[in-house]
Amino acid sequence: MFRSWFFVFVLLLTVCPAFGQSDDTPVEQRPWFVAQTAHFNIYSCGSVQDTYRLAGQMEQFCRAYSLLAGKDAVESPPIIVLAFPDHDSMKPFLPLYNGQPGNIAGFFTRGSDENLIVLSLPSADSPDMDVIFHEYAHLLLRRNEEAWPLWLKEGMAEVYSTFKVLGNHVEIARPIDRHLETLANEPLMPLDELFSVGRDSAQYNEATRQGMFYAESWLLTLYLMAGDSPILRERFAQYTPLLKQGESPVQAFTNALGVSLPTMQAELKRYAQAGRFTPIVLRLNGTIATPVTITSRRVTPVEILFRFGDEQLHIGRMDSAASWFKQAQQLAPASPLPYEGLALLAEEQDNAGEALSDLQQAAKLGPLSYVAHYVYAKEKYHETVHGENMYGRIEGDQAAEVRGELKKSIALMPSFGPAHELLGFFEMVQGDNLALSEQQLQYAIQLEPENQSYQFTLAQVQLSEHELDAARRTLQPLLLLPNVDPKLRASAQTLSQQINGAN
Repeated sequence: MFRSWFFVFVLLLTVCPAFGQSDDTPVEQRPWFVAQTAHFNIYSCGSVQDTYRLAGQMEQFCRAYSLLAGKDAVESPPIIVLAFPDHDSMKPFLPLYNGQPGNIAGFFTRGSDENLIVLSLPSADSPDMDVIFHEYAHLLLRRNEEAWPLWLKEGMAEVYSTFKVLGNHVEIARPIDRHLETLANEPLMPLDELFSVGRDSAQYNEATRQGMFYAESWLLTLYLMAGDSPILRERFAQYTPLLKQGESPVQAFTNALGVSLPTMQAELKRYAQAGRFTPIVLRLNGTIATPVTITSRRVTPVEILFRFGDEQLHIGRMDSAASWFKQAQQLAPASPLPYEGLALLAEEQDNAGEALSDLQQAAKLGPLSYVAHYVYAKEKYHETVHGENMYGRIEGDQAAEVRGELKKSIALMPSFGPAHELLGFFEMVQGDNLALSEQQLQYAIQLEPENQSYQFTLAQVQLSEHELDAARRTLQPLLLLPNVDPKLRASAQTLSQQINGAN
């Protein structure tokens, strides 16, 4: 729990809570507002005070992590947070598992256009921030997204979920009572089973089985980061590099740590039974005890309907997304937001003509967002394709329109990686300014290191510039990592052969 003096709120527009609002009121009809900070746009219809507290604590976590890992680690477009007043109102917006809302307290989803966190709002009476910090940690740790197995992604997020400020230090890896209770009452999963769990596995989704998956993932990560074996703590640093060199999760684990899975299973059981868990205390090279500026405004009904549709779109519930966007269109036919939402839905469903038509209509009604400008440029550029994704140089107004829309997107949101990547690809194909192309792609990779297709495009530019060694280094992860899309890996192998033939 954070001390209140760590955050001072500067309000440019006061939002008054609607006390006495009936819990039976449909969530879309409640008064919503958005609290905006440097890194978050938090939409809520819950308590204003609790929402401000949430905003301050999330910014504090962000500042602390930036001091530990560098400011590049937290750079992204503002993260959209939907903070529902309680779990029941959030349930219709959860991802589905076997046709039912998943058994989760909140979630983070990574999209090409935005990062999204959905959760129920902590209150002063129930201030636990573990779910929020867990979900945000997934974004902060995204540089290892494609290499880490699921147990380590979730285990590391659980370790960071216990984040606490101690003056000019932060503390992580504190004991988690619910996991200790699970571990005390149930046997450990075999480690080979733990390593094989994926996002579609029952252990990850079913309430009766996911408790042990999270508990053991946390325990194993905690042991390797802060356990009582200095040798294993030191060796654990080699696990991620071996994964990035193409070794399987089990192979990299045993090679890095120098122990077999049965040996580690016994060690993990001993560690859990000993019950001595020492948190990690990290010194901050700077301070996070500075004021947090929050601007706040009311959200119009059409905007919250758009947000609901956008959220459903990002978790793959297309029919529900369409319903929200159409409801917004009926409510406010003169607003550009419903058309923008329908355009994003059409683009997701590979209906380029409909996406462009909706975006053109949205542009007539009001200014477009950075995402809309990007999608418009992407679809207009795709119209010039010859054959199967074969882009060629374009001239005149066509080229000016694509380049102009991408620059508008970047001007509105300089930290939007997809616009930088597409502009870099566009300039590569045009061939007039390969240095600019490489610059845009390098920045896109800095913003989204987990997006492996960016690396493939950069390697193409480097080959065009005869930077063969650099191109080989850029392609190496695509050739080695186990989680690379098969089509992307095949393309990388073909490009690698071209690079080797260019010597």
